[in-house]
Amino acid sequence: MNTVLLPADLVRLDAGKLVTDSLKVSTVHGKRHDNVVQLIRQRVLEAGEWGLLNFKEITYEDGGRTYPMFTMTQAGYQFLVGKMTGKKAVQHQIAFIEAFSLMADQLQRRDTNLWTNMQKLIAQEVESEVRASFGSLLMNERKRDLPLLREERDRLEGAIQPPLFNSPSPQPHGVPV
Repeated sequence: MNTVLLPADLVRLDAGKLVTDSLKVSTVHGKRHDNVVQLIRQRVLEAGEWGLLNFKEITYEDGGRTYPMFTMTQAGYQFLVGKMTGKKAVQHQIAFIEAFSLMADQLQRRDTNLWTNMQKLIAQEVESEVRASFGSLLMNERKRDLPLLREERDRLEGAIQPPLFNSPSPQPHGVPV
């Protein structure tokens, strides 16, 4: 039975960068993880400084033991699997590349919407402040509105600078594994 992986299963946000990891690559491409790690180490040596910028060695735990793994940028992924051939390998490469693109587009749309909403809120705050300067009745109205404006500002500021996240994709596209 095939399992379908969605873009969020392949790519995630890590320290502000979209990355995938060697475990996902090994699973999707049907390779042993230790062989993928060995290939990454070889490719990093071949690429020098560029390799160090696009691959990061970390560890993970499984069954109480610690193992090495790598995170990699889209460029690192493409560099790693660029020589893999065959119809299935090409399908997997396309799925990863599309996942990186889809996640980047979603982040860009999210950021654009957040900034647009923040601009609207700032305009509301300024209008409220100006109106309050015209008299005590409007000042009382501002006092009632102020907590809601502050709450919305806090929400938007929190969304604009979120903690690291891995949000699932609403897109039904996937790759069978």
